[in-house]
Amino acid sequence: MAEENLIPIYIMGKQYMVPPALTIMTAMEYAGYTLIRGIGCREGFCGACATVYRLPSDYRLQIGLACQTMVQPGMYLAQIPFFPAQRAIYNIE
Repeated sequence: MAEENLIPIYIMGKQYMVPPALTIMTAMEYAGYTLIRGIGCREGFCGACATVYRLPSDYRLQIGLACQTMVQPGMYLAQIPFFPAQRAIYNIE
């Protein structure tokens, strides 16, 4: 992809240039990250990829699913640490 078509995003404080049509998850992979935790269905059902981000024109933190939220120029990203949940056991017999 041509350099002029890339936008800057910041992952854990480090700048990366990525294509603008990517989700947060695919942008992190494009930047070279191998996602092994906080990645689930990749469709928005499981909620495992919750990510905190901040936009340059807004002081507030935003939360979105990395598999569905599109990157924006100047976006700062940090994934939420993994916290194991109680696993429900269902007896369907």
